[in-house]
Formats: sequence, structure tokens, C-alpha cells
Amino acid sequence: MMHILFLVILLLFSSRYSVLSLKCYINPLPFSLNYSVTFDTLPSFSNNTLIDTSGECTFTIIWLRNPEDSMIIFGYNDVILNENSSSSDLILASVEYQLEGDEYVKRLSHDVQLKCRSSDGCNNGINLKQVLKSIKIEEDFSNHFNSLITSNSSFNNQSINNCYFNLNSTNQCSPIDYFNCRRCQISMNLTNSSINDICATCPTITNYYNSIIRDKIFIINNRSEQMDRVQLSCQIGEHCNSIENVYLIRQFSVIIFDFDKYFSSSSSTIFLSMKIQIIILFIGFIF
Repeated sequence: MMHILFLVILLLFSSRYSVLSLKCYINPLPFSLNYSVTFDTLPSFSNNTLIDTSGECTFTIIWLRNPEDSMIIFGYNDVILNENSSSSDLILASVEYQLEGDEYVKRLSHDVQLKCRSSDGCNNGINLKQVLKSIKIEEDFSNHFNSLITSNSSFNNQSINNCYFNLNSTNQCSPIDYFNCRRCQISMNLTNSSINDICATCPTITNYYNSIIRDKIFIINNRSEQMDRVQLSCQIGEHCNSIENVYLIRQFSVIIFDFDKYFSSSSSTIFLSMKIQIIILFIGFIF
């Protein structure tokens, strides 16, 4: 009997770290909700279906702040996996304040995405609820940064002299375009309060509007924070894309993932699932 139990437990846990193909939950249409969804107000996901994939499972929650609507999307990404692929599950969380449409409307949104391939159906509704119980996203952008992302139609080749420049980036940093640039930009990644990467430039014209984005990546498996990045695109004022403004953006925003809360929920769920599977196997063995 103990040998059977050990075998079942071994199979249950070893499958979490050797998955080369996955079953992921999908829903053909996003769940559109006319309220700000929380873990207490989640709808039913009974219509979701499992499909075979060769990539990673995902779910995404998007909160629009004005009006307060929500959207939940279940799906997957096609990525090439091999025996050396990491099985780490990732949480990507962000807050974004940007111009859109005619560049007079400002849109404020929060979003969280899970990317996982640690087990079949890892993007299920139960895991989504655990993520919602563990994530905290807050900001006060609309009260402090309206003027920072305001559009300036007169921005021209001379205007880039007001941009702040710092190309101290370990990643690809777009060069300064003195002829076609239309907005100052900065991307800065901070980890453990130290600056790892700065790209402050005025690149070639892009399709992007003026915007503020702060995003973080959390690695679930080892309870770590991989990235804390601020990205800013702006057109008004001297050095609007300064490091000082990046720190202000961090000051007026909070993105926290509580690993203890996440694992206290998930461990009880996994334990209950294991007990049920062991009981079913034992009954089948007897009869």
C-alpha cells in the first residue's frame, strides 16, 4: 500500500517539472465584466475547454479604471519547448496610463498575466483566484501625471534638445533620431533598489502614444522578483523623460505579489487534489 502511495505522489509531482506538451484551458471569447473583478466576484469558468498545446498556458486579467470594467482571457502561447526549457511559472503585472484615439483621451488600466507550463491546466480558474488573492496593484497616476503625458503637436526636431539622454543599457536601446523623433522616451529597470538598465532616448517615430507603464515580473517557483521596470513616453517640458520622473512614477504606484498568500492557498488545493486521486486509485486497486 505504501509503495502505491509513493508511486502516485511521485507521478503527481514529477509531472510538474517534465512537461514538454501541455493541456491548456481556453475560451473562444473573453469574459467581459462591467465591474472591477476580485477573487470574491469571479464568474464561473465551466465553459472553458482543455486543448493540447506545445507551448505555455496563460490567463490575463485586465481592469479598466474609468469606467471600471474587467476582461478575463484564457489561452496559450506557442513557444518551442525542449528538455532544457524552464518550467518556471511567471506573473506579469502592470499599470498603464496612456493617450489613445485622438490623443486627448487618457486610458488607465491594470493587468495581470500568468504564463505557466508546470502542469496540465495550470491556467485554471482556481489558480486565477489564487493569483487575485495574492496580487496588489495600486496607483495615483491621474492625480499626478496628467500633464506629463499630455500631447504636444508642435514637438519637432528642435524639441528633442529638451529630452534627457542616457544609453546605458545592457539590452537593445534605440539610437537617437535627430530628424524623425516625435517624443522623449525612457525605460529603466530597477531590481533590489539598484539601477540595472537605463535607456533614455528619442527614437524614430513609432505608433506609440505618450504613456506611463510600470510593470513587474514575479517568478512563482523560486519566489523571486525578476524585473521592476518603468517606461515613459512624453513630449512636454525639459527632461520630461528624466530619472527623477521615473522615481516619481514608482512612488505613486504599488505592485506587490504575496508569495506566502499564494502558496498557502495553492498548497491546500494541491493536497486536496492528491487525496482525491489517491482515494480513487485505492478504490480501483481494491475492486
